[in-house]
Amino acid sequence: MRRFVDRLRSLMGNWSKDGEHADGEALDDSAQALLALIPAATVVVGGDDEVVRSSPDAYRLGIVSNDEIADPKIVEAIAQVRRSGGRRSFSLTTRTPAEFALDAAAESSESDGWDIGETEDSGDATRTQAQAVSRRNWLKVTLGRISKSLVVVLVDDVSDSVRFIRTRDAFMTNVSEQMLKPVQALEELAAQLKITSHLEGDDPDLLRSHLRSISKDTSSVQRYSAYLGHVLKDLLLLIRAQERIKPSRENTLDVAEQIRTVVQDERNGADQAHVTLRWRCDQPLTIHGDGQQIRVALAKLVENAIAYSSPGCTVSLVAEASGDGHYAKIRVVDHGRGISKADQDRIFERFYRADNQNEETAVGIGLGLAIVKHVALTHHGSVTVWSAPGEGSTFTLMLPLAQDPVAGQDGDNPND
Repeated sequence: MRRFVDRLRSLMGNWSKDGEHADGEALDDSAQALLALIPAATVVVGGDDEVVRSSPDAYRLGIVSNDEIADPKIVEAIAQVRRSGGRRSFSLTTRTPAEFALDAAAESSESDGWDIGETEDSGDATRTQAQAVSRRNWLKVTLGRISKSLVVVLVDDVSDSVRFIRTRDAFMTNVSEQMLKPVQALEELAAQLKITSHLEGDDPDLLRSHLRSISKDTSSVQRYSAYLGHVLKDLLLLIRAQERIKPSRENTLDVAEQIRTVVQDERNGADQAHVTLRWRCDQPLTIHGDGQQIRVALAKLVENAIAYSSPGCTVSLVAEASGDGHYAKIRVVDHGRGISKADQDRIFERFYRADNQNEETAVGIGLGLAIVKHVALTHHGSVTVWSAPGEGSTFTLMLPLAQDPVAGQDGDNPND
């Protein structure tokens, strides 16, 4: 980065000596070409703090907005290097602006680091607003004065490295915590078996008492083993959902077929809960993606909707094209207990468990919605939730439509 700043300063110095634009308020072709070669996001700021030149990534990373520097720390650093010269380097964390969030998700090779933030709700003001994903960016910023008035800002996006470290550490911490209870249950069972093996005498009551303890501990081991198996299965799904999906002819999927498969798989669970499961897709919708991941994400949403619905309620899946025609919009709608505002802020976090658990949901591990979020983002899409306590919830999965759609199902559904 420093070499680039020095080279730009040299170019601008030579340019001024030639008598062209001595005020330094513009860039010549050589400087423009050098800036274009820099892999980092670049911004050139003029004497009145106006942005003279900016790469598109600077807008996406939240550095520039409306052709002005958006971050006050960078504004202060620009003033300092303009007064005293030299260079300044520092770390900075920003958030991707809402208008770039969906595009940034599509371009991201990692899906961690995306948080849940509020979006505008044009409906009833008393209802809880929809929640949407937004992204944090971890940046290394270098500034240098390249002429009397021009300052160059170089922004190196190190978010992928930070996300990898955070994902690795979170994985190790969560797996360790989730394995603790099964290990403790095994230790207790082993202790009971050891005591029973050393029992002396013919006291049948004492032997029966220990056998009952062994039976109880065995049941705990079985329960925690199933729990741990569920944890590991979901963690593997979460890991597989980290790899970016690249569109190709080999991974085109018909949305109606994915929904139909999920509904068939979840039908028994809905029947046992006395919940009616319906779906509709009235137009051909084709996307690129991993069919297993898409079905898992939809199944997680449907299972949650069923689990939080009362007997006699209906859970609906509705798929349609978005208003701009660029996305397949898949909504999972229930009329269950709903989600509180406080819980909505965290429901997409790994291992988060809301307070409104019932007998059906108490055995969950809190990875379902995290999986849904990661599947959405690695498929270049997004997931949002609208919910109000006592009114139900609507989860909306937005996935980009394939540019050259293949023939799909007509969405006809006799159960609708």
